[in-house]
Amino acid sequence: MTRRVRPIVVVAALGLATVLPAAQPTTRGAGAGEAAVRETFEAYRQALIAGDGEQAADLVDRETGDYYRELKRLVLDGSEEEVRQRTFVDRFLVVAFRHQFEEAELTGMELADVIVRAMEIGWINSAAIEQLAVGAVRIEGDEAWAAARTRATLGDPALGGGIDELEYRFVNEDGNWKFRFSALVASIDEVMRNLAEQLGADEDDLIFTLVESLTGVEVLPEVWDAVER
Repeated sequence: MTRRVRPIVVVAALGLATVLPAAQPTTRGAGAGEAAVRETFEAYRQALIAGDGEQAADLVDRETGDYYRELKRLVLDGSEEEVRQRTFVDRFLVVAFRHQFEEAELTGMELADVIVRAMEIGWINSAAIEQLAVGAVRIEGDEAWAAARTRATLGDPALGGGIDELEYRFVNEDGNWKFRFSALVASIDEVMRNLAEQLGADEDDLIFTLVESLTGVEVLPEVWDAVER
C-alpha cells in the first residue's frame, strides 16, 4: 500500500469535517499551550498503541464523537442512494464497516469499541502508529494545529514536509485539549480524490480495492445496501 493511501486506513481504523483554516500563531501562553497539545497527541498515540479504546475515545472532541455517530447511522441505515452521495471517505468507511462487521456487532459498537476491534483485526497497525509525531504547533484561541510528521523526518526539514501535508487539529473543551480527528476527513478526502484521478480509477472501484486490501476478502456490490434488520 502506498504512502498516500495509508492515511485513509488510519481513518477507517478510528471509525471516523472541516477544511483546515490558515491561522497565525499566537504567542500569549504559547509555551504551555503547545506543551499541552503535544501531551494530548502523545497520550492519544499511546492509547492507540495499547489498544485502550476508552482512553483514546476520551481524548477526542465532541465533534469527532458526533461524526462517528452519524457514520454509524449511515452504516446501519443509509440507503445506496444516500451513501453514494457522500464523500469518498464516508463511502469508504461505510463499505469497510459493512464488509467487516455483522449487524449485531455494529449496533452495539461505540467509538471506544471500534478502536479496540480495529487493533484486533489489524486496521490499526501499532508499528505505524509508533512512527507518528507532530511538528510545529500553532494556537489560535481554543483551536490548535500541529504539522503531521513521522519520527524519521521530525526535526529534519531536508527529509521533506509532513505526511501528505496533513495537519492534526485540536480544540480546547472545558479547559482540556482534545484531538479533532474528524477534521482530517476533508483533507484526506481531497488526497484520495486526487489519487483516484492520478490513477485514472473510478472512485468506487478504488474504495473496493482499499477495503479488500484491509480485509483480504472480495467486496461485493451488495455492500451498498443498508444492513438488513
